[in-house]
Amino acid sequence: MAGRRTVAAGVWITRGAAHDPAPIAGATHMVEHLTLRRCGEHDRRSLALAVDRLGGEVDAWTSSELMGVSINTTVDALGDALDLLAEAALTPTFEPEDVELERRVTHAELDLVADDPAERVEEALLSAAWGEHPLARPVIGTKETLDALSPDVLRRHHDALIQPGGMLAAVVGDVAPSVVASHLARLPLGLAPGVPSLPPLSWRGEHLDLSREGTDQVHARLGFEAPPVGDPAVPALIILNRMLGDGASSRLFQRLREDEGLTYDIWSGPVLRRLGGILEVGWACAPQAFPDAWRLVVEELGRVANDLGGEEVEVAKEGLLRGLQMDIESPAGLCSLDVGEVLERGRRFDPADARLEFEAVTAEKVRAMASEILRTDRMASAICGPEGAATRVA
Repeated sequence: MAGRRTVAAGVWITRGAAHDPAPIAGATHMVEHLTLRRCGEHDRRSLALAVDRLGGEVDAWTSSELMGVSINTTVDALGDALDLLAEAALTPTFEPEDVELERRVTHAELDLVADDPAERVEEALLSAAWGEHPLARPVIGTKETLDALSPDVLRRHHDALIQPGGMLAAVVGDVAPSVVASHLARLPLGLAPGVPSLPPLSWRGEHLDLSREGTDQVHARLGFEAPPVGDPAVPALIILNRMLGDGASSRLFQRLREDEGLTYDIWSGPVLRRLGGILEVGWACAPQAFPDAWRLVVEELGRVANDLGGEEVEVAKEGLLRGLQMDIESPAGLCSLDVGEVLERGRRFDPADARLEFEAVTAEKVRAMASEILRTDRMASAICGPEGAATRVA
């Protein structure tokens, strides 16, 4: 991106929480936490100073299928940023006091999730959809598996993560490839990145009631079986999601928020994995409003395949294409798009191809997608609210 003064860079490891052995679930997440605590020659203080000097954003993260470290900074700091990326990926230290501190932090994170109804239904929906599959497992593990993560266990797990064919690096900005290559030469980047296999995924479509006393609102999540990431049908799914619950003009937002005032917010969003996907609908509302909200959501879901119009699809496409253009013009956005295309479809990102895929989606294709997946008889759901709230809509 010639002329840009900002740069985005990252290292992606093609193993995530779903690939953790069950007895040490949460190990990848714990390794990720330790990458930016001490690494290379940096102790905690000097590493914190190095991160702050870069400005922008320095982050490490774990998902069910990937782990990564990313940096957004200015182009004049490229060398320092890339050196830090390589050190964080290759040489995190597993000092006992650091491991114990991060274990306590993660225990606290587990407690927060357990105490937050919105977080609980998010996790529960994955179980309602996919049962005990590794993709439905909490990224951070459990209190029992966290206690098994000794420094030696984490060190061995890190060694297994950092392997040729298991890593991808990407840099976007006004940069010289030779400079990038020299700073990242230590990373095992000689082989095309591959993703370890997971067990086959099967749809459960179960209902989970997490209700408990002391909860003021009802939090609901509905899930519908969707195609996997990289599937040719995904553009139609993205457009269906846009007009269903992702925007101010979306059907669910207009009906439940703007027309009926039953909730402050209602939304939909795709959860796309290599083996399968979920189209999720979520909202929270007062207990007395919940039966009406549930009824109206189900009504709207049932209507989409029958009365979705061409104008709705065109509005969704226009918004998505403009959002895509903004991402393409951002170093961080383009970096994410390019990496996603390589990992999901084995090719570099081409803006023209992406536009053509969205432009080729017709109202008929979106209606067919809605008819195929928005089936309440196969719906997964999770509800957390006062006792009895879920049974009123069963």
